[in-house]
Amino acid sequence: MRNIIFIILLIPTLSIAQSKRGSIKKQLKDFEVFEKVLITKEGRLDLHQSADTMYHYLSELESSLSEGKDLLDQYRLYSRTLSKLGCGHTQIHPTKDLFREWLSSRKSVPFDLVIQGKRLYTNKIFADDYEVVNMEGSNDKRVRNIKGNYEVLSMNDKTMVEMMEEIAPYLSSDEGEIDFKYHQAAELFEFYRHLSDPYDLDSVSVIYVKGRDTISTYFQLGAAPVHTINDRLDKSAKEDAKKQKEIGTFRIEKSKIGVFRFRSFTACNGKEYDAFLEKSFRKIQSKNLKKVVIDLRGNTGGIMQYGLMRYFVGEDVELGRYVVEKPKKFFETTHLKKRNVDYRRHKWMSRVQRVQKWMNVFDDGIVRTNPVDDDLVFDGEIVVITDESTFSSASILACHLKTLRDAKLVGRPAGGSFYKGNAGTLVAVLPHSKFRLLVNPNTFYSHLPDSTNPADIKTPDLLIEPGYLVPRKIDKFYLKAALEAFE
Repeated sequence: MRNIIFIILLIPTLSIAQSKRGSIKKQLKDFEVFEKVLITKEGRLDLHQSADTMYHYLSELESSLSEGKDLLDQYRLYSRTLSKLGCGHTQIHPTKDLFREWLSSRKSVPFDLVIQGKRLYTNKIFADDYEVVNMEGSNDKRVRNIKGNYEVLSMNDKTMVEMMEEIAPYLSSDEGEIDFKYHQAAELFEFYRHLSDPYDLDSVSVIYVKGRDTISTYFQLGAAPVHTINDRLDKSAKEDAKKQKEIGTFRIEKSKIGVFRFRSFTACNGKEYDAFLEKSFRKIQSKNLKKVVIDLRGNTGGIMQYGLMRYFVGEDVELGRYVVEKPKKFFETTHLKKRNVDYRRHKWMSRVQRVQKWMNVFDDGIVRTNPVDDDLVFDGEIVVITDESTFSSASILACHLKTLRDAKLVGRPAGGSFYKGNAGTLVAVLPHSKFRLLVNPNTFYSHLPDSTNPADIKTPDLLIEPGYLVPRKIDKFYLKAALEAFE
């Protein structure tokens, strides 16, 4: 899966008028498209509750949209409904107009906030934002004192955990677990905080840690530091685009431990990738390595890694199932975006599945590992590094390595399911609100039977929850912990 598409905020003039409530007729037209696309193109509505329950949620949504709502309330209703589906791939994305409505409320703290891991930190704002945020009175000195990445312990007497519990209903995740929601809220925490708990005060109490000091103070609310947020989101989008073109790296540490780093699996298929894997495992064989680390932090998925798994389990091992539950139809709604790689892949996969069924070789979508040179199958120790951003094909790979090869998990629980989910993201745009609906026509299953406690299996053998880490030092920090996990 691709990371959340961050829409760069427009810098407000700070005289934005309050948004008008949309007409009920337009709201219901949006709902009609939303419901049609979800029912006709979402792989399975009944993965984590009965389909009847999901239809009930849709009926409740329609009833709520039968009354005039502003954009923020419409977004709240749609996002809460999708969250109940329990599929992290299936999301609704905000728009610039929605961000304008948030900014126009002028109820934000006057500093930038980001999540690293599961902790909340301040981010020093640009000097240009001193003219944007509320710098009146004592706020001036207090805002200027935010010079680094200070951990925020609470705002408005609510801890980070309590704030995330309120944000959680507005974000999708596999099986309703909260880990992936930390990933989704990381870059736009203050927006989601406002969505879940809009302040009706003029100031809020903030407790944060600066060095060895715990500081408790009040900040006057106002506009968000949009210059700083714009720059941060722009850099994040560029880095995400770079990650999606990568096929991974392999190197040898301490002359005896192989280290794979996969930041994304979006481009991890085809001849170039196959050659990379074969070359890497030949090097493992030639150096007689007995230990391998696979770093999946920040990897939100992409192509399923059945080809990689053959180098760990050998040929003809069952890895689960992959089914196009809602294949391409001859006529599909015009609201689906079709001129893109994702829709073309959906079209191709639908055709392949039809041919397999016609030839009687589909076998209910069961996937087994392909042939592999037995000499290249690795049988040594494995450590896998995961975090809340490890999702989709990355979390399924972690599942396969843990359950089929007894790999150790290091880091924090993976954000994605180890069992099943809908995938294969397609995009539809609601005609009036312009919200982007992400639906997923395919359904994947691991080899595991269902569990009543799906989070248990993802618990790391070594849990790592550090304080703030300078970005350039993060990889080395986690690699050191992984290497020590072999001892």
